[in-house]
Amino acid sequence: MLRRFVLASSLAALLAAVMASSSSASVTIGQVVPAPVGCADNNDWAQTSVASGTSYTVPGTGTITSWSHQAGGGSGQTMKMKIWRQVAGLSYTQVGHDGPRTLTPSFLNTFPTSIPVKPGDILGFHSGASVSACLSAITTGDSALGDFGDTVDGEQEDFPSTFLRHLNITAVFNPSNTFTLGAVTRNKKKGTATMTVNVPNAGELTGSGKGATVISKTVSGAGDAQLVIKAKGKKKRKLIQTGSVKLAVNVTFTPAGGDPSTQSRKLKLKRNP
Repeated sequence: MLRRFVLASSLAALLAAVMASSSSASVTIGQVVPAPVGCADNNDWAQTSVASGTSYTVPGTGTITSWSHQAGGGSGQTMKMKIWRQVAGLSYTQVGHDGPRTLTPSFLNTFPTSIPVKPGDILGFHSGASVSACLSAITTGDSALGDFGDTVDGEQEDFPSTFLRHLNITAVFNPSNTFTLGAVTRNKKKGTATMTVNVPNAGELTGSGKGATVISKTVSGAGDAQLVIKAKGKKKRKLIQTGSVKLAVNVTFTPAGGDPSTQSRKLKLKRNP
């Protein structure tokens, strides 16, 4: 009986660990507004900045995977989530949307979606019918945009003015971890190699490999980064003795707030006598 209990406990722990490791990391943008007020039907809204709290701006390249709205009372409420990209000034292009969705009154409504986004895109929504919890009270430092109508994806909206309020909506952003291993250059005097890695977001680049040392690097944004690779142990001794050695290196990129991704590359180090 004791063995069965221990085995069951071990399996449960293993399952929990697997589930924890497979869960996706993410970043939430936007805010749930306390004591929100209603807004007119059939209006487009976007949030350019807030005085405090979580930003409504997409921090990197990736995907919006869900959105939430804390609905007020009343039946028949509908809303669309929208993503906007600035053209110039108060002109924005709608680059994605989800809905319209029917809202459950007095409930935190959450809806799955999949919308590709880029750094600087901003979160907003379209107030459909009878939405009773759209906006915050007037708050100095907030900047929201609003206009009558319902644009479609790819259409430009020229908002007339800004409002000192913020929107009652949040969205979950999953940063992309897709990266590309590029060219390798060798320093034959030192016996090292430098690999170019193109990343889509800010984050951490690390590496490992048998007989290899990969110097980790913090990446501040999208673009090319350089990883220095050295031999160690038996591989280093062989490099010194023969002038060349082959390494198999694993490179891992972990975007800020996201999940790690790993790729492998075989390369050769060379060293002059």
